[in-house]
Amino acid sequence: MPTEYAFAAEACEALSIDRSTLTRWVTSGRIKPADKAPGLRGPYMFTRDEVQRVKDERDATRAAS
Repeated sequence: MPTEYAFAAEACEALSIDRSTLTRWVTSGRIKPADKAPGLRGPYMFTRDEVQRVKDERDATRAAS
């Protein structure tokens, strides 16, 4: 089955975060990009499963507090 990808803008929308937050999360390892387009400003690409994993993790943390 082919892997479906979400670009940074779509991941931000799904996670209800700003692009700068997404960049910080990538840097800290909280979310792992599947790939990045070439260049300094090349967009990150994430598997939809990875975006969902982070969303579920965040929802669980919010529910516990």
